[in-house]
Formats: sequence, structure tokens, C-alpha cells
Amino acid sequence: MDLFPPSGELGTALGRIRGLTLTQETAQNAVDLLARVTQETTPNAFGAGVSLIHQAQRLSVGATDDLVRLADDLQYELGEGPCLAAWSSRGPVGVDDTTTDHRFPQWSAAAADAGVRACFSFPLLRGRDAIGAMKIYSTAPSAFGEPDRARLARLATAASALLGHVQTSETTTRLSTELRESLRARDLVGIAKGILMQREGLTEAEALMALTLRARTTGVSFRRLTAEIAAETADGTAFGTDPGPSEML
Repeated sequence: MDLFPPSGELGTALGRIRGLTLTQETAQNAVDLLARVTQETTPNAFGAGVSLIHQAQRLSVGATDDLVRLADDLQYELGEGPCLAAWSSRGPVGVDDTTTDHRFPQWSAAAADAGVRACFSFPLLRGRDAIGAMKIYSTAPSAFGEPDRARLARLATAASALLGHVQTSETTTRLSTELRESLRARDLVGIAKGILMQREGLTEAEALMALTLRARTTGVSFRRLTAEIAAETADGTAFGTDPGPSEML
């Protein structure tokens, strides 16, 4: 007997995903649907996402909001975190509280500053290969119990079948576009970090945490923030500072 049967909405969504004839247009829609249903069927999750991971190329294919993208981008940039650990270990990885879990020190500190307190990730497996990970995030510690973890495992199985087909088909144009955008965003993060490191005398980790905090407190998306800093003109004005009187003339 299944101790954690899917809700009606979850079962319907899985049926829709399994029945899709994937095309360039429907591949991204299916992944977005998986992320959205995962969030909606997990009471304590503020957001959910799906990541394709292949060696140095990491990509949040489906994400329910900007904070999920930020939490994921922090993992990709720092090279550590529960999503990457679930992918590399081919097993589930949970963080009950980012303020006390020290397995991923840089990511946990930056995620906590952004308001993320808990995460649970489950690998996406195609045969013996891990192709990515699926994850849920919460702003409250110890948010995810066994029913939530069992539900995510079930959804990850459906996502694995879907994404495994996408990766071996000719329907990856949209995902390839997303990958290029993701890699460009990572380049902008590197540039923005370098600017802050030079101007404010910060370490790389401190610069990333500063960017995270600015995005959180200003309400500007992480990607927009880094793009604005990277696109600053050569007038020497640091992002977030007001020009003096002579500079305003």
C-alpha cells in the first residue's frame, strides 16, 4: 500500500507529463509544470526547481520564482550545495537549517542571508547516470517531513523520464537557449563579484554574500543586479552609492 498517494492535482500533472509528445515548445512547459506542481503540493515549500547538470554546465531548467533561481545560482557559482551533492552522490540530500548545517558552509551562509532556511534535493537518474536534481526550498527550518520527501522522490522519477528523453532527442533547442542564458548570467556574477572585491576590499565569498544581500534587501532580482553592476560606465561610481555634489553636475 502506498503510504503517500499523490493528490488529485499531482496525479493529473504526472499523467499530463507522461503523455506529452515533446516538442521544442512543450519541453520547457513540462519542466515548468513539474516545478510548479512540486511547490503547490508541498505545504511548507515557498518554491521548487529542476536542474539539469552535466559536468561544468549547470542549469535551472524549471524554477517557480527568483529566490529559487538565486538559491540555485549560488550553488552553481560556489560549486557546493544540496542540489549538487544530490546529483554527485546520486542520493537524496537535505538541509534542515542553513544557519546550523556546515556541510556547505559558503552556500548555507549565502542562502541564509537570502532567506532560505531549508532545502531537500533528490537526484534525477537515467539508468546509472545522474542528469540533474529536483529540489524544494523553505523559509522555515526543518520544514520537510517524510511525506514531503516521498512525494519529491515520486516526482523526480517522472522528471527523470521526461528529461532523459529531452536530452536524447532533437527537442533541446529551448533548453540550449536557457543554458546559454544561464552561462551568461554566471559570467555576469563573476564580473560583479570582481568589481565588489576591488572596490570594497572583499574576498570572493564576501562579495557573493554582499550581492545576495543587496538583491534581497532591494528587491532587485539577482540576475538584474549583477547585470547592472557589470554594465556600469567607467565613471567610477560604485553600485548602490550616491554621487557627491560635484559628480551630479
